[in-house]
Amino acid sequence: MDKILVVDDHEQNCEILEDVLIAWGYKVSKAFHGMEALQLAIKDKPDIILLDVMLPGMNGFEVCKKLKNNNNTRNIPIIMLSVLNDVEDRIRGFNVGADIFLSKPISYNELKNRIISLINNKKLLDKMEHQDQVVESYLEFMKIKDYKLYLHSIRVKDYCEKVAKLLSVADQNLEHLLIGAYLHDIGKLVSDHSIKEHVLIGEKIVKPFNISKWIISYIRNHHEKLNGKGYPDGLMGYQMKLELQILITVNRFIEIWEQLDSKENALEALKNETKMGYWGINVFDALKQVLEDEKFIAGINLM
Repeated sequence: MDKILVVDDHEQNCEILEDVLIAWGYKVSKAFHGMEALQLAIKDKPDIILLDVMLPGMNGFEVCKKLKNNNNTRNIPIIMLSVLNDVEDRIRGFNVGADIFLSKPISYNELKNRIISLINNKKLLDKMEHQDQVVESYLEFMKIKDYKLYLHSIRVKDYCEKVAKLLSVADQNLEHLLIGAYLHDIGKLVSDHSIKEHVLIGEKIVKPFNISKWIISYIRNHHEKLNGKGYPDGLMGYQMKLELQILITVNRFIEIWEQLDSKENALEALKNETKMGYWGINVFDALKQVLEDEKFIAGINLM
């Protein structure tokens, strides 16, 4: 039975939520202040936490930040609940690591769907723990051997994730994409003499692993173009999954950004290449939206 921790200083609110969650088939524990929530999260290891923002002493934002900064609790999904509905409050919630921000009064249909989605995603991530450890090992090696390569891979992964979420990529496909983004240039740990060489070496490195059946396409084909003029297979757009289209576009954007040292100039150059048919308009537009959102959030944080 999946476990949910409800954190709210109003006992009546906790009891109402508890009754609803038990009726949905969940096991429920309750906390009425921040420190108790931190202790129960470590002790009980809930599958999800419903966290009210307005708590005495340590507020919900502080609790969320502490949970996400603790290795024992950082992977527990958190839904923040609040009567606050300002954009700034939502952004603050996401900045401290909240997975979902819902306004009160709660829509129980929406809450139920969000809980199901987050728990399913957590279970998928738990199953993938072993391959995550493999990825972390390669990333650590990459950080030591070639920090610029490591930074490039982190940037590609981060922007792939943001673009994929805007384009509603399914959870398992998203996980595959993010691992592919981390390791797409793994062949450069051995050689960066040519595209052909590091692609072929990258394929050989991952071939012994079970993940090779799906990750090889990200390693082999991350230099493709939608018009068939890429390397090594000359794939056309209709031959590529959306996730690969996201990777090749984001990878190219990061390459230009690192060359020009300007996101704005890199986006303009990518726009011109998109007009030439190299990249998909839908992926380009999503990336553009991600950058606009970044500027908006940066502007708020400076206020």
